[in-house]
Amino acid sequence: MSTEGDALRNRVLFETWLEAHRDASATLALAGEPIDRRRFLARVASLAGHQRDDEYVYLLMERRPSEDTPAYIGRATSPMRRWMEHLTGLARGTDRYARWRTRLLREGHETSRFDLELLVVGDTHVLFPPMPGYSSDIGAVEDQLIGLAADAYPLRLLNHEGQGG
Repeated sequence: MSTEGDALRNRVLFETWLEAHRDASATLALAGEPIDRRRFLARVASLAGHQRDDEYVYLLMERRPSEDTPAYIGRATSPMRRWMEHLTGLARGTDRYARWRTRLLREGHETSRFDLELLVVGDTHVLFPPMPGYSSDIGAVEDQLIGLAADAYPLRLLNHEGQGG
């Protein structure tokens, strides 16, 4: 368990990395509006297409009233294909995606609870590792971001890897 000071330090590291890579982000859905699959995927394709890398790390952020909160952090060779899978799962709302529906959509509706932003960073576009002195390899960056988010934010990520259970 981290101390309050560690949590604050980790939040600063997470937010510093996020802000430095903000040019690789797009708003995917607005609060109260349905998630438009075609528009969502077009934005994912645009973010990845501008970079043309072999592998990417991506972060889904919720713009909650009090703060931006990470919801999911992943890695993929094709963010477009991966997000098609995520959106299909979200629409079905079964298995692990039942948690996605509860967290991301308004109960009983197909509308987003909060504005959703996606950051997609290709392996050659990582400016620095989230944790100083660590590797900037895309897999290591994903692990660092998951660890920092797990320590620094009260809400658990939708993916539980690296969050201690």
